[in-house]
Amino acid sequence: MSVPKFPALKLTSLVLGLFTAGAVFAQDAGLYEDVIDPNAAFVRVIAPSAMQVVVQTTSFSDLDSGVSPYVEIAEPGEVRIAAGMAEATLTVTAGSFTTYLVGADGNGTILKDAISGSPAQADVAFYNLSDKPLVDLYVPAAKAIAIPGVAPNASGSVALKAPLTLEFEAREGETVLGKIAGVALERREGVTLVLRGSAGSYELVAAPNSVAR
Repeated sequence: MSVPKFPALKLTSLVLGLFTAGAVFAQDAGLYEDVIDPNAAFVRVIAPSAMQVVVQTTSFSDLDSGVSPYVEIAEPGEVRIAAGMAEATLTVTAGSFTTYLVGADGNGTILKDAISGSPAQADVAFYNLSDKPLVDLYVPAAKAIAIPGVAPNASGSVALKAPLTLEFEAREGETVLGKIAGVALERREGVTLVLRGSAGSYELVAAPNSVAR
């Protein structure tokens, strides 16, 4: 049986009002409101949770989700990244959001993030750090795919109407690889979901987007 794929507006109309509050995430300090300098760039790392991460001079360790906060780069240009054995120098521009994604093989991939900052929506990003060739991000409440066909070491994104609390599943076809409930979507905020694992053992983790302070 095929699974329907809906555009963002259709999807949000289906799920709106189906869940009440009770989120697993407290309200974050805020990614967009009062912190975004249009002349700055923002860079983060997604890596295995135990990995030491450095963005310019800001370091992170023991990130349960493996998702670091964005680091604000006041003067865009070259940015040094170190995560485990992976190292890179990125060139970033004003107003950009960039993720350095470290795969299971230890190699890094540079991805540009789509951040809408909509006053009525929440940004949802999905990253595939598993060994599965194509994975969908699925919303059980809507019986629909929010983000289709994400390849390994790649990402997809969608903006959903907020506030809303949802369960998400990472699926290969109709097989559920991992799920997470109680994900809070807040206006002008964002959440990142990551599927990680291999050889039949997978988990879907989530973290609210934030800027390091």
